[in-house]
Amino acid sequence: MEPVLPVYSSSYLDDDGQVTWHGKNVDDQEAFNAYLSGPTRSRLFDEEHHSQFAADLNALATTGMASDTLVELLASEPDKEPWAVGEALAECLLEEERGVKFPWNSERDKRTPKASLPGADIVGLMEDGEKALLVLGEVKTSSDPSTPPQVMTGKSGMIHQLDTLTTNISIHNCLLKWLYPRCKNTDLWPLYQKAASNYLNSGGKAIKLVGMLMRDTTPNDLDLKNRAIHLATKVSSPTEVELDAWYFPTPIEDWPTVVQGGAV
Repeated sequence: MEPVLPVYSSSYLDDDGQVTWHGKNVDDQEAFNAYLSGPTRSRLFDEEHHSQFAADLNALATTGMASDTLVELLASEPDKEPWAVGEALAECLLEEERGVKFPWNSERDKRTPKASLPGADIVGLMEDGEKALLVLGEVKTSSDPSTPPQVMTGKSGMIHQLDTLTTNISIHNCLLKWLYPRCKNTDLWPLYQKAASNYLNSGGKAIKLVGMLMRDTTPNDLDLKNRAIHLATKVSSPTEVELDAWYFPTPIEDWPTVVQGGAV
């Protein structure tokens, strides 16, 4: 049976204006590791797409040299960094817990192994009651013992990035255009149309912003609280912000090993 959303307990939950922040603590290491090596691995390596790619190239490999080259090519996938595992994990959690739809795996857009895509870590769509929303967000993975960790602060920190996503219409344009061909002529096209219409009719404010902080430390509301309160002064209705700090039992440095099915 495919592993399901990890069971968690709420360490803290609060809100201020349009911003909600939630600490979620996962205790079961075996279940979490199964989630890493199951759904997270599948998303991280885009396994369905990879399998189709491998099968089609294999059909073209009609000589011994071609087959040897294909084996070498498929084995050249670079090792994944902990932050990349964290981003794939965050998408899986958002999909299962919040029903966010991701029409496209961004791994397919990378032209070099270490390419970083512009705009936002999280780009998706969701239904919220009778509404449909564009979902934009950032993911940070950190073992920093400080509270909040450095990834939350400064110009490269999550809060500043979310603040920018709130107001920068050129980023909205870029991301809506990125989603457009990936939803057109698919089952998600009606959802895209509904979310885009809602966005336009709200003056560009009908957006769900999500911040996902992936941790392997002891839960502490200061990871989010002060930064969330600050962000609340920047955001107005109907924009909604959800900040989640997930606390996991497996050290982040071990995630690349676990996601590959290795023991730690």
